[in-house]
Amino acid sequence: MTPPDPAITKTMEELKDGGWIVAVLGALGAFCRLLISDESYHWIIWIRRVVAGGIMGVLGYFAVHGLVPPIYEAMIYSIIGTFSHEVLDLVRRRLLRVK
Repeated sequence: MTPPDPAITKTMEELKDGGWIVAVLGALGAFCRLLISDESYHWIIWIRRVVAGGIMGVLGYFAVHGLVPPIYEAMIYSIIGTFSHEVLDLVRRRLLRVK
C-alpha cells in the first residue's frame, strides 16, 4: 500500500483546523436563499438544501483552497452553497434520465 500524498494530508489537517467553517458558509448561503424565496417548502426540503450547501461548500474548499485570497474564498463558498441545490437537482435529473 502506498503512503498517502503529503499534500492531501496537509489539506485534510487544514480542513480540520479551521476549514470546517466552509461548510457553515455554504450552509448559510443555502439557508439565506431559502429565507428570501417566496416559495413554500416542507421542513425536510429546508434541511436537505442546507446540508447540500454545506457539502458543496466543503467540495469548493478542496477546489479553490490556496488559489485565491481568503476573502474571495469565503465568498466563493457562500455562493457555492447558495446555488448548490439547483446544481445537485440538475445532476440528479441527468443521472436519472441516463438510466
